[in-house]
Amino acid sequence: MNMLPGPAQAAAIGLSIAFPLLLLCYARIAATGGSGRRFRLACVSVVVLFAIACIALPGQRDVGDVIGGLLLLGTAMMFCYILFSLLAWGFTVTLLTALVKSGRPLTLEQWAEAYMQGGDLGTFAHNRLKLLISSRLVVTADGRLAPTAKGVAVAHFVKLVRLSTGLG
Repeated sequence: MNMLPGPAQAAAIGLSIAFPLLLLCYARIAATGGSGRRFRLACVSVVVLFAIACIALPGQRDVGDVIGGLLLLGTAMMFCYILFSLLAWGFTVTLLTALVKSGRPLTLEQWAEAYMQGGDLGTFAHNRLKLLISSRLVVTADGRLAPTAKGVAVAHFVKLVRLSTGLG
């Protein structure tokens, strides 16, 4: 019994590893548009490359191998989508970065104003605040909010990833 992946599955594994790198490359091209368009373009590119690999690679053409490769590729795209969407559209992380960016403890109203650039978040911000506090990324003391060391580290990591992917 051969436990090695077939040619199509091997191509899918390679393309799954290359998928985040392709997102990084597309982030450097201004003409690719917004984050969503960039992600869809990367997905289409990987699927097209997989189809080319299935045709061009030598070896047996086994339908199970191709279907297995498609499933591997689909799984990689879903995994990357989760990470990409958190970085590109993560409201909670954006709230955290607004607090860290201020450089000082803020009241809830000041924090909402810093995030919304003058607006009011109301109930939605309270919901996100509970999440950040329960995750121990933010602490409250004397009616003021401050990021924890963990919160600062997460904010800096997210900023680094956003800059490297062209999202921030």
